[in-house]
Amino acid sequence: MAAPPDFTTKPGRIESKEQAHLEVVHPPGPFRLQAAHMKDPRDIPPRDWIYGTHLVRNYVTLLVAAGGTGKSSLVLALCVSIAINRPLLGVKIHEQCNTALLNLEDPEEEVDRRLAALGKYYNVNDTDLAGRFFMSPADQTVTIASASEDGFEVIHPDQNAIIDRVLRENIGVLAVDPFAESHSLEENSNPQMVKAAAAWRRVARLGNCAVLLCHHVRKGVIESIEAARGAKALSDSARVGLLLTPMVEAEAEGLGIPADERLSYVRLDDAKANLAPRAGTASWFHLNTVALDNGTEKHPHGDSVGVIERWRPESPLENLSTADCNLALDRIAAGMENGDAYTWAKQSKRWGGRVLCDLFGKTDGQAAEIIRIWLANKVLFQDRKWTGSRNSRGALRVNEVNRPGTSYD
Repeated sequence: MAAPPDFTTKPGRIESKEQAHLEVVHPPGPFRLQAAHMKDPRDIPPRDWIYGTHLVRNYVTLLVAAGGTGKSSLVLALCVSIAINRPLLGVKIHEQCNTALLNLEDPEEEVDRRLAALGKYYNVNDTDLAGRFFMSPADQTVTIASASEDGFEVIHPDQNAIIDRVLRENIGVLAVDPFAESHSLEENSNPQMVKAAAAWRRVARLGNCAVLLCHHVRKGVIESIEAARGAKALSDSARVGLLLTPMVEAEAEGLGIPADERLSYVRLDDAKANLAPRAGTASWFHLNTVALDNGTEKHPHGDSVGVIERWRPESPLENLSTADCNLALDRIAAGMENGDAYTWAKQSKRWGGRVLCDLFGKTDGQAAEIIRIWLANKVLFQDRKWTGSRNSRGALRVNEVNRPGTSYD
């Protein structure tokens, strides 16, 4: 692998004439406005997406992740995928380009282990990466934003040096892991996080690259990108937001994953999509383990290292034939032996999912997912006006027009 670039930490001016316009911390010239004109859409270039709808040139993407979810493995695989132009994780690569990882948290040897494990699992070698993938040296620090000595302004010691190196190495994607180590500002201050985010946004625009910032979540329930640690201004500043979370118990039950294995599965949600439509479903990944075969006399078993891989969950309907589905729907339509109708409420004794459990041995979670799918596809519908002999929580009805295998051409 080619020697990594030296991302200098010295506050630098960009020396070349071509880069003279990059003295951006204090831009010259007075403030001005210009008249706006309505352009023909055909004359406006499309957004320059590099990797699916996750990374786009000139913008910042924020990846928020809980600890132990494989965030660093995901980012490494993403960078390698783009560098070698192979969709290792199943995401479309619109453009092969050089990538760089600012590793600001882990020892270099740990990243070497991850990279070796990834190469072994996906059959990627050093020649594939040469001149295409770069990493910051082990002792490298980066300060994109910090308080001045008097504490009254925010300065950007490394901003121009980073832009310079991004342009010099023709970097298309710059990943920063983690964001918190790239600045020395107050994480809970909205005004200061605006400044830090703006600095990385300038790197994206003036370096003509996509910047990926990796960030941790705060303690508590993780339901959205708002769980990002610190001030909300950071997530507000990103144009694309991704949320990486471990599989929860209900998901494991619905997807047929044993309880003791669920934490090795993680989901990536398009948590904030300002530039593209939000993905309809989450992307799932599995954290596999690769043995490096690097054993020694002292450590004969060597290292086993996690490698992330794309995982597509099997639909709970996948093993059910059309006849099986219609048998279950017949039972739901007929109702219970005592004359009551089935309901969609899982907590009820009249729950329709029990039919699928009894007929086909589905777990409660799998049955609940099938009922959800049939409701979404309008195979079933909720009759809220129905009043049964015992309660009035509604009935689960079959839409005969939408039964599996039914066609009205």
